[in-house]
Amino acid sequence: MEALINYDSKSKNLSISSELESELPHLKLEIDQLNTLTHEIIANGADVPPVPTPETFNKDISKMVRKLYEGGVQAFRLGKFEESVKQFNIAIEMITRRAKFDSFQGTIQELSLLLMSRADAYLKTKEYLKAYNDADLLLGMMMNTPENFLRRGVANYFLGNYEAARADYQRGLSFEEDHDRLNAELTICLDKILEENGDYL
Repeated sequence: MEALINYDSKSKNLSISSELESELPHLKLEIDQLNTLTHEIIANGADVPPVPTPETFNKDISKMVRKLYEGGVQAFRLGKFEESVKQFNIAIEMITRRAKFDSFQGTIQELSLLLMSRADAYLKTKEYLKAYNDADLLLGMMMNTPENFLRRGVANYFLGNYEAARADYQRGLSFEEDHDRLNAELTICLDKILEENGDYL
């Protein structure tokens, strides 16, 4: 199938017809990403973006993200879990506004800290699917962190995925076998699996 791609010289955007957008959503996504990168390069004012380094990392955004993170942590400590989630959401939104050519090393550190905290807040608000999604994303970024297996395991447990929760706890324990919380949650999970199988004594 041939797809007609249009170019608007005024907006500097590529586009396809709405019919093709519904037929070829992957092409629409790629065009949107290309438009975003094009606008980032134009806004940069140079033919080639600068090499991302810690020195070129946007410190002003980092200060705002840090303030929002601290506000979320404070709300969490006070038991205001919905407010905590809100603060972490805004901070993550701030991170997504960073220039696409900013240093990924700095961005990933900010994002992982916020995802850990938001996953914990989601567990407190009983939004287990959202907690699972955050923990799953964290494990894609930080596979060797036992606490992230704990987060996903707890979310899986409350979603009724007991075997998946057991696997998460055991994977976490492979990195730290004396982790008290992982061991405690694994025991609870194994008891639940026995009960579900009708083997509970």
